[in-house]
Amino acid sequence: MLALAAMTLASLLTLPTSSQAQQKEVRWGQWKGTEVGEKFMSELKAAFEKDNPGIKLVPVDAPFTGFHDRAIVQHQAKKLPDVLMVQVDWVAEFADLGMIDALDERIAKEPKEFWENIPKTFHQAWRGKQFYLPVESGAVALFWNTDLFKAAGLSGPPKTWDEFAEMARKLTNPDKRQFAITGTLQGEPPTNMTYEIYPLMLQAGAKLIDATTNKAVFNSPEGVAAVEWYVERINKDKISVPGVLSNGEKEKRANFASGNIAMMLEGPWGIAIQKQLNPKLNYEIAPLPTGKAAGTMVRGSLNTLSSQAQDKDAAWAFISWMSGPRGIEMWAKGTGAFPARTDVANQDWFKERKEFQAFVTQMGRSNAESPFLVMPNAVQMNKIMTTEVQNVVQGKKSAKQALDDAAAEWTKILASAK
Repeated sequence: MLALAAMTLASLLTLPTSSQAQQKEVRWGQWKGTEVGEKFMSELKAAFEKDNPGIKLVPVDAPFTGFHDRAIVQHQAKKLPDVLMVQVDWVAEFADLGMIDALDERIAKEPKEFWENIPKTFHQAWRGKQFYLPVESGAVALFWNTDLFKAAGLSGPPKTWDEFAEMARKLTNPDKRQFAITGTLQGEPPTNMTYEIYPLMLQAGAKLIDATTNKAVFNSPEGVAAVEWYVERINKDKISVPGVLSNGEKEKRANFASGNIAMMLEGPWGIAIQKQLNPKLNYEIAPLPTGKAAGTMVRGSLNTLSSQAQDKDAAWAFISWMSGPRGIEMWAKGTGAFPARTDVANQDWFKERKEFQAFVTQMGRSNAESPFLVMPNAVQMNKIMTTEVQNVVQGKKSAKQALDDAAAEWTKILASAK
């Protein structure tokens, strides 16, 4: 009898409590774990679960390279996570593939200030519906190594294209394996165009897409001049680390962290990455040099509701918490990200962070754009642009011919998705 009683007690102790049995689980597919560190991700998980005691958050981390294609395969295999982090380039494509759900009805049930404090850039809807909420935002700006500038007798960063070209030549010394930049024209990830090509086009006075005609228009004289200027820096001045066609975001960031690269075109997400790679690196951040105009690309990491989510209400609880004031503030403070809410960006603690002020300035200038959110297949369109700019660098095509060819392909994609 004693043995039976002991067995009965043991079985009772192993039974789940009512709270455990009712606990819901939200799997969050993202690539941020290695960038921000396991410690912070654990803190974020604990904070969400404390605010939502009936829900367990399970971060599922995967490398950024290949994340887009992997998500499509997961969708086809019906194994998508409940919440899927995406880049701005993927929203329209994933929506058309049926991978993510529209959020309009759920957003409408939130307090008015919830939506009003999401930056207007992220109000861009696809086919009249909102499919995402931002986790972090920011524009491309100029990171510059203060030690290398000082050694070259330069007191500050370039403010114009002419100053950039002049300073870049002074900052380049191949014998010391020192270069002004790491040119990033690798085909993967296609987001490489965000940093060095699209901003130049906007600064030259070009537009990427004419919303009225629904056609690509970057093959204008201004767009051609931008690519010609870039290729001249790469081929004539040789200011870049060799291997431009094979250099990507990973190589660019690692090279800058080494201390031998003077400048890097990067977003605020790069601050946390540099702290991981080399916390002792001396650098500052400035707005991009201007051409005829100012211009930059606005990007962000976004959360979406998977169409295959096991419990969509629980998944929304995490999405809305993460993009609400509590989640955005914690994410920005803990990762060094640019807050994707105006009520958080306006707080004193953020205004005191000097390293972010260049991004505040940059995003407030004219031609700070994020056209990717309403591009039907932005990944493919970026790949087309990458291939054609590579053709110019290799001397296979003139800048005019390459951009004409790219524009024709873009226009076909835009027309097919209308």
